[in-house]
Amino acid sequence: MSDKRVLTIANHLGSIGGTESAQLAIFQGLADRGWEIHLLFVTQGDLWPEWKSIAAATTQIRASLPTRRSPVSSTMAGIGAALAGTRAKPSVIYIHNAGDVPIGLAIGAKAKARVVAHLHLPPPFRQPSWLNAMIRRTSAVIVPSFDAAARWTSAAGLAPARISVIPTGVDTDRFRPSGVQQREAVRASIGVHDGNLMILYAGRLERNKGPHFLIDSLRHTIFPSHLVLCGAPSSAAYMEELQSAAVGGNITFLGHRSDIPDLMAAADLLVVPSDCFETQGLVISEAMACGVPVVASDIGGLVDSMRGFPGQLVPAGDPTRLGSVIETCVNWRKDEPDLGPRSRDWVVENMSQRQTMTAVDDVITAALRQRR
Repeated sequence: MSDKRVLTIANHLGSIGGTESAQLAIFQGLADRGWEIHLLFVTQGDLWPEWKSIAAATTQIRASLPTRRSPVSSTMAGIGAALAGTRAKPSVIYIHNAGDVPIGLAIGAKAKARVVAHLHLPPPFRQPSWLNAMIRRTSAVIVPSFDAAARWTSAAGLAPARISVIPTGVDTDRFRPSGVQQREAVRASIGVHDGNLMILYAGRLERNKGPHFLIDSLRHTIFPSHLVLCGAPSSAAYMEELQSAAVGGNITFLGHRSDIPDLMAAADLLVVPSDCFETQGLVISEAMACGVPVVASDIGGLVDSMRGFPGQLVPAGDPTRLGSVIETCVNWRKDEPDLGPRSRDWVVENMSQRQTMTAVDDVITAALRQRR
């Protein structure tokens, strides 16, 4: 039996957002490095085939933590999940959601295994004190940006030395520039006509992500543009609001898509108009790896991801300023043709998946040594 057995927990094996995709990519990297992957999950999604291909064992559970709606049944389900995790005999428990810390610690106590928590999201404004105490009991905490490190240090009372800042890296072979013909074919397939500059938004369509700011920012610009919004809506009401705001504009809603690398490489600009404290904003690095520049809000961990291009940051929630910076960047292929290649070079040098996996492997290997 391998001593490098790592157990993780996932609520849904689907590409809902950056956390789910990042968790899968990291465990694919760990599998390539000789770690034996054990997975507890609640529901399957579109990422299930990829998880199944890398995991030595997968176990479906009913819940990973108690809920207020059904406290008794969810507690019993959590106990069952902890027993299933213990039977896997993990040497390290590596979780990717703060809510899974309790079950991770329970499994770790029984299996005599260390727990590493990778916190992709910022802490809520009212973080429960009992959960903070449990997070402090983990062996190590990983966050994707210095802003996230500061927020978790303050919220959970963590010692700064116990937090490792490891940006989620990008597969620069999957996310890469495309040729002119492929770019034009992708644009034609989604209705972007020749002569229009393609501006892309990729992410969940929810208010704190700011797509309404982006739609508003393009009202007074004079260049011929086509805004493409790719992502599932958070609610029917917000989707109706966006569609109403888009009336009269050259705007396409694509919904959820699996061909994100192709769409990014086909765009002229990616915009991240978020109005919340993002921990990183993985789409920034993905787009830049495709040779496409990015304009993003000057907030939270987005600043870390845009460290090489600070002039392309704008105040959050300011559509006028956002439109102005978009206008200066979107026609870069003509005005500043090296901006795309420089964007990719910066990601290759600072945000590659290889760098991420080396750093993550070091942290969980150190936890394994502590167990020994």
